[in-house]
Amino acid sequence: MTIMIEVYTIPSNLPSRQSVSWLTENNVPFIEIKVRTNKNTLSVDQLKQFLAASENGLDDLLAFQSTAYRKFKATHDPDNMSLQQMLTAMANDPHLIHYPLLFDRDAKLLQSGFSQDEIRVFLPRAVRTQELQQLLQRELLETAK
Repeated sequence: MTIMIEVYTIPSNLPSRQSVSWLTENNVPFIEIKVRTNKNTLSVDQLKQFLAASENGLDDLLAFQSTAYRKFKATHDPDNMSLQQMLTAMANDPHLIHYPLLFDRDAKLLQSGFSQDEIRVFLPRAVRTQELQQLLQRELLETAK
């Protein structure tokens, strides 16, 4: 069984392009799902799946630094909204979401945004183990000098 990472991207988003590029360069199987920001591409149910896989809840999903979130916050009080209301707002306005979203359905892993270090969790364990062994070997050689 091949593990397939779902990568939710939006157009003209550097972190989205970086994630797709990194996964391609590292031969990690993935499917890119382009979120159309003028349509309701993501459903509330999908957002609930992301939420269940996240480490920090809505903090992992929301684009706090975005103009869309600032405008939303000017007219709404997110701290006093129910989870359902917040997820509905996010489904209705995909600009509120921090992209890209990398989702491994089987492992229940979610990463939002692009981080060179954090994306490595999507590498197969054998690859990560091999890289660690190589790093330790180099370190041993350096200390032996």
